[in-house]
Amino acid sequence: MRVGIICAIPDEIKYYELRPNSAQKLGGRTFFKSQETERELIVVECGLGKVNAALVSSLLIHEFECKLLIFSGVAGGIDPELGIGEVVIGEYLIQYDYGALNDGELQVYRAGSIPMGPLKNEVEFALDPEIKQKIKAALPEIRMGTILTGDVFLQCGETRKTLFEKFGAQAIDMEGAAVAQVAEQFGIPAIVVRCLSDLAGANGQKLSSTFLNSAAESSFQTVQTILKVLR
Repeated sequence: MRVGIICAIPDEIKYYELRPNSAQKLGGRTFFKSQETERELIVVECGLGKVNAALVSSLLIHEFECKLLIFSGVAGGIDPELGIGEVVIGEYLIQYDYGALNDGELQVYRAGSIPMGPLKNEVEFALDPEIKQKIKAALPEIRMGTILTGDVFLQCGETRKTLFEKFGAQAIDMEGAAVAQVAEQFGIPAIVVRCLSDLAGANGQKLSSTFLNSAAESSFQTVQTILKVLR
């Protein structure tokens, strides 16, 4: 099974062993092969945001015929019980900035649905149940939870608190739910693995390069375990 690995920034992709002579450019992005013993990985740095994530997700599926997408990277923490360095796997992914704005209040709808009238579906994209079971069996201590996705780099303690109260989420990123949405459209599973590199502005805390690198490596190591589980 060919697997597409997506990272947003150089700090995340640098842990993957890429074949220099395998580079293929499409849509302004460079895709690399990274060979494992039992499967071929196609690895790409997508850049920040939902559009970039959706772009490379579509290319990985349509052009490279990947049957599974995995996002590997860092995120901001939302849940006050979680600390920097904890890994969260997206059991549910929500595009929290998609919906209808009425009287200053955003009603979140499922991304891709018409944001009008009563909610007809759950707003989240869910992790494949079979994959979820396999990961839990191999990584019983791993945290699975809700990851929020939006085109905003959150560094605001008040907004962090509001989002946690509204969604009960564990982490926030800028790409994950877009990857899940594209994968669902093509009928394949997606896994979003995030390690907390910061606490999204809690108590004035800012992103540190030290935390960024260690979190990116932890996410990479978790992905390696998942790849072994899904053989």
